[in-house]
Amino acid sequence: MNKMKVLSLICFFIGIVFFALGFLKGNVEGGIIVIFPFITGTGIYALLGFIFFILAFFLFIYSFKTDIKVFDEMEYEKIQDKKTSIKGGGVVLIGPIPIVFGSNWKIAILLMIVAIIIIFLSFYFLNTF
Repeated sequence: MNKMKVLSLICFFIGIVFFALGFLKGNVEGGIIVIFPFITGTGIYALLGFIFFILAFFLFIYSFKTDIKVFDEMEYEKIQDKKTSIKGGGVVLIGPIPIVFGSNWKIAILLMIVAIIIIFLSFYFLNTF
């Protein structure tokens, strides 16, 4: 783990400490709307908590930029010479309507069969309860 990720983690925990202090003082409140948690607050503890959370977020994103390895041309040519074949696909169910995609037709047909089975099972279990 590089230094930026550690610094980001430290800032995150400092933000949690400030939010906890704000909760104890009554300056910070939290809740959930549908499935999204939220935190609101007034006072110095809420301000410092938000500042450290935002700082932790930006340090964490920046840490990935420092992890990127720069390839020279010779390493790039070695990578380009390797022939790899990746096959895959997926199913997206929007209600009872399946959207099937795949890298070749065999995978797409297999996923269509899986989607049909999932649809029938969902109708079966919805009608039994």
